[in-house]
Amino acid sequence: MSKAFTKEDDAAGFSLSSSTLAIPPGPFRITTTGARLAAEHADVRVREALERAEILPAVVDPERAALGVTVRVRNEHDEEKAYRLVSPEELALVGLDGAVASVDGPIGRALLGACVGDVREVALPRGRQELEVVALEGEDATTSS
Repeated sequence: MSKAFTKEDDAAGFSLSSSTLAIPPGPFRITTTGARLAAEHADVRVREALERAEILPAVVDPERAALGVTVRVRNEHDEEKAYRLVSPEELALVGLDGAVASVDGPIGRALLGACVGDVREVALPRGRQELEVVALEGEDATTSS
């Protein structure tokens, strides 16, 4: 199995080069943080694509996991990790700007809609894992474009 597939669940230590960024065709949705990152991107195609994007309003005080929300989870080994939920187009456009999870990927799908205290089971390449949601963090509303 290639490294790309073994890292699908974990952004740590994996980065996309600008040559592997994908420019989404047509309109797409992007978080406030993603829009800021796209606007600052060195690749002019990324900045141009931003003109077609629907920039979602920042979720400042989330009650549920949604696009743009950072979800802090604890696994069965008592390890904590944070994932910012993004659309697959945002992930393709701006790459991995930290610990992100596409809502089309296994972790993002499992966490979408979760509340603090929820336990979600996720199927990962290395096996099933239970993740307890310990905190939800919104985006900084001042980062909007």
